[in-house]
Amino acid sequence: MTNSKTDDLFLDLEIRIFQKQDAGYPIELTSGGQQEFPRGYLAADIASWIPSGNPAADGCHLFEALLADPTLLKAWSETHGQAPQRRFRLRIDPAAAELHTLPWELLREDENVLSANAATPFSRYLPIALPWGGAVEERPIRVLVAISNPDDLESAYSLTQIDVALEQEALQGAFADMDAGQIEVKFLDPPVTLERLEEALREGYHILHYLGHGAFNKKREQAVLFMQNEEGHTQPVPDDALAQMLARQAIHPQLVFLGACQSATRATGDAFRGLGPKLVSVGVPAVVAMQDFVTVTTARKFSTVFYKQLLEHGQVDKAINEARSTLLTSDRPDAAVPVLFMRLKSGQLWGEESDARGQILGTQNPRIFWSGMVRMIQSGKCTPIIGPRVHGRWLPTPEQVATQWAKLHDYPFLDREELARVSQYMASNQGDDFPRCEMLDTLMGAFTEKLPEELRPKQPCATLTEMTRKVGWPALVADDPNETHQVLAALNLPLYLTTNFDNFMFEALAAQGKSPAREICRWNRDLEDLPSLFEEDPNYVPTPEAPLVYHLFGTDEEINSLVLTEDDYLDFLVKISAEMDRIPNYIRGAMANSALMFVGYSLYDWEFRVILRGLVTTMSQRRRFKHVAVQMEFDEAGNADQTAVQSFLQQYFQDAEINVFWGSAQQFIAELREEWKATNR
Repeated sequence: MTNSKTDDLFLDLEIRIFQKQDAGYPIELTSGGQQEFPRGYLAADIASWIPSGNPAADGCHLFEALLADPTLLKAWSETHGQAPQRRFRLRIDPAAAELHTLPWELLREDENVLSANAATPFSRYLPIALPWGGAVEERPIRVLVAISNPDDLESAYSLTQIDVALEQEALQGAFADMDAGQIEVKFLDPPVTLERLEEALREGYHILHYLGHGAFNKKREQAVLFMQNEEGHTQPVPDDALAQMLARQAIHPQLVFLGACQSATRATGDAFRGLGPKLVSVGVPAVVAMQDFVTVTTARKFSTVFYKQLLEHGQVDKAINEARSTLLTSDRPDAAVPVLFMRLKSGQLWGEESDARGQILGTQNPRIFWSGMVRMIQSGKCTPIIGPRVHGRWLPTPEQVATQWAKLHDYPFLDREELARVSQYMASNQGDDFPRCEMLDTLMGAFTEKLPEELRPKQPCATLTEMTRKVGWPALVADDPNETHQVLAALNLPLYLTTNFDNFMFEALAAQGKSPAREICRWNRDLEDLPSLFEEDPNYVPTPEAPLVYHLFGTDEEINSLVLTEDDYLDFLVKISAEMDRIPNYIRGAMANSALMFVGYSLYDWEFRVILRGLVTTMSQRRRFKHVAVQMEFDEAGNADQTAVQSFLQQYFQDAEINVFWGSAQQFIAELREEWKATNR
């Protein structure tokens, strides 16, 4: 599998169609998640259009109808000039659900079929009130294949029996190119009943591939799958029954592939009618389904190419375009039948870092490094120190914030990605509190943008902490087993140090049934009167059941505590070096006597360097560190000499056993979770 940075390759383009008005159906084009073009209109009579049966002609007609409004055509042309590769999300609002019956997968610009071009990944976007948990990092990718072949299909329903052996062979061929440790395929033994399917899914699968016959009852407006009963005869299973069963699963499959006739058919009154959309509505990130009758040959050819491409790059919408292209090349008349429903804004199902493994620098090999780290965690003698690069999709990186502020506030220097320097410039012009207030607003704004609209709090929130609690941490990470804070919380440690302002670590611990506390370092005079657990109870010691999250550089709930500008970092160094009691004895002792695990830093982060200068150097003068693991972002230090980096860190930690994990925070956490899970089965 190759690594690809999807957001860098494709310009995001959302086409949203609203409820019909007198002027027609309003359409809005949004480019890159930010640039909104003026609204245009789709003709009101489009819903009654009947395709001619000629895919090329129908695709051209539908494209011309979609962009008939000059305002929309101008917007389309502008986005075309912005980037040759565009990711299309067709978002039809529930109040315009009648438009879902149109064959949008035929959209054709001249000779370019949008849904069959690798440069224009295409999907039907269905946002719901559940967040996307993130691309899968763990391996192997587990695939459950359920082929339903009731013994009475032909006699009772005049349907062709499925050649199970041939279908199994085709699917095995699709996965054959994957390394043994990367993919695991299980075929559900017959009879394929709903109960047996539910039991198998409890084992945890990333992909559910269902192959069988299906139908759509227009009178009841309901999709049905022809599954089996215990005797092997046909058992019609309504879409609601399958959707509700999946909704009860703790973790949904990331992808459900429905190789069944009419499994994607929609009624006009409800955007989630039809099985494919209903599965999205209960939280499945992506569903491939059939919107009309599809031949067995087409389904087999399509699924084989689709899986091969998906396992190559991990982008589900791109993979479906590539598979559809193969059908068009083969002149298959039902090439437009497969449809992708997604609740994702990005089509990346498999993590960019999932196959890559970080390099361990130091005297130990990776196996010894991980076994030693796991032993320290098991004994409770490990202290994570959490940095600014662990937020994944929820919060921007320091460089992103700095670049945004530099542009907004006319920062005149070249180092526009240096947050501490940009912040210092802002503070010099508008006062010390200005960048702190700006930071809190930026974090809340970025977090809000990442949330599905349905999850965004209805009332304004004063802090990011308040907003996170209203949304609910379990809902944010339910589908992401490798979310950093969730993995760290599962280690059952008594102390977590962080240089971040957010409450993510606290919420992750609370979500696992613990009773965490949260405290800040009182590094300046404005904080000296704040209450402290260590002063209220001189015997206070955090435990795995009641852990402490200690914020070295402040929290969003106390604006004067934020360490942000260059002056702030220097003041922190001076205060902590001169008055070590500003950090409780327990915290200093834990840092000196336990294994330190730095996660989420680059070599040049101010947070990392200040910790080394202000805390580690001072402590090492009186006590040697035993074991230190530093996860180091290779993107930031990629041009540095690895041996030099090792020596640089060694001089700070002196006689400690030093190991540098050369890779991203996502890679480190994925490997840590694998090692921890394997040891604690």
